Amino acid sequence: MKKNYLSREGYEKLDAELRDLKLRGRKEIAEEIAEARAKGDLSENAEYD
Repeated sequence: MKKNYLSREGYEKLDAELRDLKLRGRKEIAEEIAEARAKGDLSENAEYD
């Protein structure tokens, strides 16, 4: 397995991006699910997939 070296600055940048994606991404996904649920039966709702 090849090792990848990362500077402190690079690590902090990636860590901040990951935290942002987790927080913002979860919120956006939750909003999309709420919209799909508002449209009725999820088993027949293509937006829920």
